[in-house]
Amino acid sequence: MNSTGQKSTAVLASGVVAILGSIVTAIGILIGMMGLLLSLGRPSPMETMPGIRVITAAMMVIFFGIAIWGAFSGVGLIRFRNWARISVLVWAGITAPVCLLAVGLMAFIPIPTSPESPVSATMIRIAMVLFYGGPLAIALWWLILFTRPAIVAQFKAAVAPAGGGSGDPFTAIPVPLQADGSVQGSAAPAAYEVPAPLPGPSVPVPIIVLACFFLLSALSIFFIFFLHMPAMVFGHAFTGLTGSVVYATWCLLYAIAGVGMLKRVPWTYSVAIGVQIAGIVSGIITLLSPNFDDIMRRAMSSMNMPSAEVYTMQSMTHLRGFSVIGLLFPLAILGLLVYYRPQFLKSAQRPPVLSGPSLPA
Repeated sequence: MNSTGQKSTAVLASGVVAILGSIVTAIGILIGMMGLLLSLGRPSPMETMPGIRVITAAMMVIFFGIAIWGAFSGVGLIRFRNWARISVLVWAGITAPVCLLAVGLMAFIPIPTSPESPVSATMIRIAMVLFYGGPLAIALWWLILFTRPAIVAQFKAAVAPAGGGSGDPFTAIPVPLQADGSVQGSAAPAAYEVPAPLPGPSVPVPIIVLACFFLLSALSIFFIFFLHMPAMVFGHAFTGLTGSVVYATWCLLYAIAGVGMLKRVPWTYSVAIGVQIAGIVSGIITLLSPNFDDIMRRAMSSMNMPSAEVYTMQSMTHLRGFSVIGLLFPLAILGLLVYYRPQFLKSAQRPPVLSGPSLPA
């Protein structure tokens, strides 16, 4: 709570926004699922890509689960639960750079339109900027709001006391009363006592965001069962089984780094840095390769996308530009990893939590 003993209105508003936004998103996903079911058995231009419907359905299910979690996080914000604050920071930390890149692309890339189309390219551009600009504005708002010291203090002050909160069936614990009717300070059963904060610094929030992003990226490993995922490494396009193995290895390294960083395992932090450096070097070599156009055409053809003759010189130029912009992501991630490395290593030195009686020295 703040100095006046009142809850922050901005936090309460954020909880309402999270709940409403999650509900609207979940409804939109359900409508999309219904459309996907209704399209079964009908011809589609994407039928040349095997498993595309399965992948689309899987992505909808994942995002539906994220939307439901967002609604629970909104409730947690209204109740000032610290886990909800971390949850929205993770969402905002991933959403902000993605939407910022999308807004930049929509504002500057050429948008092809038909002369007979009633919607102009300018209208499409404005609509897409607004579509991605809304989540971007909310993400930036939450990144600023939930990292302010005064707001963080309110969440820490909202930890339930030993006897539980009044009228809260989830924290109200029956405890024995003394003769005068008062509650003994530590009368709650040991199993229900709130543990004391661990000594030493905690994992920086940006690193928690990156770890969750790594785990979400690793989930794409399941795509290899439905698509012939190519792997473009150091100026070469690996397709077929070799490409799937390389892609699966990349996803496995992301999973190891994500889980290890959340568990404060020091060597996994080096894995995360090494993966980013390898990705940056590989991307630069691929971009500078004189066979860049052939590499891209071969990779797309391996996924049963349109034939190589469809990709003109102009489209290849745009693809090269997108690839250059795509390198900004691993560069930004590498910068964050290097900057927060000392803090993470300090948090990794926290003593382990021992359950039961203390062990002899």
